[in-house]
Amino acid sequence: MKEINNRNYYILLILIVTSTLLFSILGCYWNLRYYHGEIPYTTSTPPLAAAMRGLHDKLYMTDLFSFHSDYAVDNLSVQQLATLSEQPMGALSETAQQPSAGVLSALFATEPTVTLQAEPETYDFTTATDDYFADACFIGDSRTVGISQYAGIENATFLCKTSLSIYDYEKPKITYEDTKMSIHDILSEKQFAKIYLMVGINECGTGTPESFYERYRDVVVDIRRLQPDALIFIQGNLFVTQQKSDDGDSITNENIAARNDLIATLANQRDIFYIDINESSLCDNGALVSDYTWDQVHVKAQYYPIWKDFLLHHAIYTDKTLTANNTK
Repeated sequence: MKEINNRNYYILLILIVTSTLLFSILGCYWNLRYYHGEIPYTTSTPPLAAAMRGLHDKLYMTDLFSFHSDYAVDNLSVQQLATLSEQPMGALSETAQQPSAGVLSALFATEPTVTLQAEPETYDFTTATDDYFADACFIGDSRTVGISQYAGIENATFLCKTSLSIYDYEKPKITYEDTKMSIHDILSEKQFAKIYLMVGINECGTGTPESFYERYRDVVVDIRRLQPDALIFIQGNLFVTQQKSDDGDSITNENIAARNDLIATLANQRDIFYIDINESSLCDNGALVSDYTWDQVHVKAQYYPIWKDFLLHHAIYTDKTLTANNTK
């Protein structure tokens, strides 16, 4: 009997150690892919805690779906973003079907013809009216929640949630049409003409500006893939007050500015544009105006229309958007 008890004890011990090890590995993976994005994990969520959090967020479902698809955000690079940006919107599939000049010359045994390609057209900001947002989608954290509630934008789609971060892009965090979905899945189902993206304040204590940029870049590449005809507006992260910046270890205006400088490089003035809200009257001398905020981070309700007006003064009209407006 004693021998049986000892055997059961060792079996139970092995199961506990094995499951702890497996959950630790799973937690490390989810930490790396979704919650923090870099190694070592000394300053991030403990692996076991990350595993429990991942189970709560149903990350195993996200991983299962991505395993059965032919796409992975981690495999996309900034070189691919540059290639996508150089192509006219919606023309990628047509380009892929064209035979190369080298193949044609080999077939016909003639000298290859050199064709000069025109530079892709770029666009400058202009002013629009409120109906400009009718086909727009706003993605962001609590500040975008504030825009949805107080800015006076009545006809846009808002995919936003308090504490949302760039690492939540593929997690089912948003309730859309009565269903809990990820932003990635929503953008896979519905097309928009304009995408406004602003996250970053919740990531200031996580990783480095470079690791934040890498994840942000991958998300922008994926949005471009899912929304080939949309204009993408990258909004710079709004500064905090000078007092908040001086008192903070990670949420500082210097940290915010470093991250903004990096994501601004993704803009090409053709179909991806950078809008720096810190150039609006919400900020002064590189900091959020203290009278305009109730907690040194978020804007008071009555000042969100300043944000809307700033966006309307940074609108983009292309031949495609003008045609769409004329057909309405």
